[in-house]
Amino acid sequence: MNDNPGVTKNLAALPVNGQNQWIQIGIILLVLLSLGLLSGCADHSAKNKELLSQNYQSLSDDDLTLYYYELEDQIKIIKQDRNSSSISLGLGMSSYGSSSGSSGGVGVTTSGDHSDDATNLRERRNEVKLEMKKRDLKP
Repeated sequence: MNDNPGVTKNLAALPVNGQNQWIQIGIILLVLLSLGLLSGCADHSAKNKELLSQNYQSLSDDDLTLYYYELEDQIKIIKQDRNSSSISLGLGMSSYGSSSGSSGGVGVTTSGDHSDDATNLRERRNEVKLEMKKRDLKP
């Protein structure tokens, strides 16, 4: 902890020169990327829950066939997400007294584990396929 209040600097009050400008742009991009990834994960989870909560046995023949294809599509989406990767960027800046420094890093990450979601959707798809067979429907 720094006991000298004159040394502490507010990032927003720093002048925007070459290095600081790139750091601020990097931070903004990092926040936007994080928000985009989080919203994408929430959309998939909500869709998975919606599909799994459906009572397929009470559906009409046409709706059951449509439901089967929705399950297929969602399984494909999860499979694509599992195979995708993303690039993350981290930037940092510090100062102590008259000295200051900055650092940066780049990392590659893969999507979160959706194996439980995919397994649940596959199991439901198999149940729906059996129901369709009982009704003499072809997927």
